[in-house]
Amino acid sequence: MHSCVEPRGTLVISEERAKQECTKLGDVWEALSKITAELKEKGVNVPPDIYTSLRGTRTLITLCKGHPKLADLVPGDIDTHEGFCVACCGADIVSRIKCELRNLEDLLVIKATHELGGDYAVRLQQRTMKAWEPLQAPLVPP
Repeated sequence: MHSCVEPRGTLVISEERAKQECTKLGDVWEALSKITAELKEKGVNVPPDIYTSLRGTRTLITLCKGHPKLADLVPGDIDTHEGFCVACCGADIVSRIKCELRNLEDLLVIKATHELGGDYAVRLQQRTMKAWEPLQAPLVPP
């Protein structure tokens, strides 16, 4: 995993690229949110911490896309939003969002495997892989 922040707090990736990544991470959030609702509809007992992380991650995505200067964010600005990855990424909002979404994905797949079977969980993983695909492509030309 890359780090977007040097020890002195200087952004390593551009502001524009970070905002593009956050927009794409919003697509991953949408997919995981839909999967969570689908699991609930199928009678799966979705733990409250998944909803907490979804809410916190959505807020972080909105903050990332709309903040006038991401370099001005401090760890406390990011850590005020509850989730699985609190205090794990400093002021690197993009890494924090990725951490939250990966944890959500893992927990949803595990839940689906235990309660709906391996075949369903594989289909769920295929959907999440599609949601992550755009993050693999270069976002800003070199």
